[in-house]
Amino acid sequence: MYIPKGNVLIEDERLSFSDVREMQANLSNDGFTGYVKFTLDTSCAYFLYSDGAICQSLEIDNDTNLITMQKEERMVNRLRLANDLICSTYVTSKSVVSVLSGLFAVQPLYVDYEARKRDLPRVLEKLQSGGYTGLISMSTVKGTYYLAINRGEIIRDRFCYYYGEILCGSEVVDQLLNFEFDGDSATVSVYVERAEEIENKKKIKEDELNKIKPFIVKNDGGFLRANDVVKVDNYIIREWDVDARASFSVEIETADGSVYEYKCQGGSKFSDKAGLAPAMMKKMGLSEGDTIYIRPL
Repeated sequence: MYIPKGNVLIEDERLSFSDVREMQANLSNDGFTGYVKFTLDTSCAYFLYSDGAICQSLEIDNDTNLITMQKEERMVNRLRLANDLICSTYVTSKSVVSVLSGLFAVQPLYVDYEARKRDLPRVLEKLQSGGYTGLISMSTVKGTYYLAINRGEIIRDRFCYYYGEILCGSEVVDQLLNFEFDGDSATVSVYVERAEEIENKKKIKEDELNKIKPFIVKNDGGFLRANDVVKVDNYIIREWDVDARASFSVEIETADGSVYEYKCQGGSKFSDKAGLAPAMMKKMGLSEGDTIYIRPL
């Protein structure tokens, strides 16, 4: 899955983390609408803004191109650890941002469909009748163009012809759909989902992300202490709605994005700390005082 570019503010600039934080503060103060992309080692992080506030955080895996919805705090911590941040900032409209924020939930409806002019009305009718939201890409001999669709209607802007690769002016949208750019056919891909289903998936994902808790690593070694069990406070386990009397599996994510699975048990007086055996800390490259994220499985 590909997130098309908007109008470029900066592109592929190398920034330090302190520069990034300053830029984010400026974007907030200026009421920025659009998105900021950071190219990391194994993925790309996207922060979507509407009127200066981050409204969605997404991550695209570089190998699979899978888009996932993430917690802003976790993504910021990933940026903090990166040696070199490659940043791009793109302007779009709020309506386009709304569509892009739901791309983690879309499905391919058409992939590399060779369409002629007579075929497009049928495609558009299907999108409209289904109330779909997402992206349409059309590749012609002159290039690839994108249309954003919200609840079955192509987004059209009265004051702007395009945002980067996304066409939105009524005139240019009609020209594309009427094959006036060049040739009498185009390769069409459509990635969409029904608007109600996007909202359902968003709620499910938000509930899942809310179970992810940050913890401070505590060295919890001792005689006969199991080397494959992490301990957290009992009140956290109650928040997770898990039976505190039995061990269960959790996923531990370190600050660099590495993920490990361990058993978990409840304990007392851990507060915001997670007790790890020294062998676990060594395997995950952790030191006491480091921050990790844990979620129940």
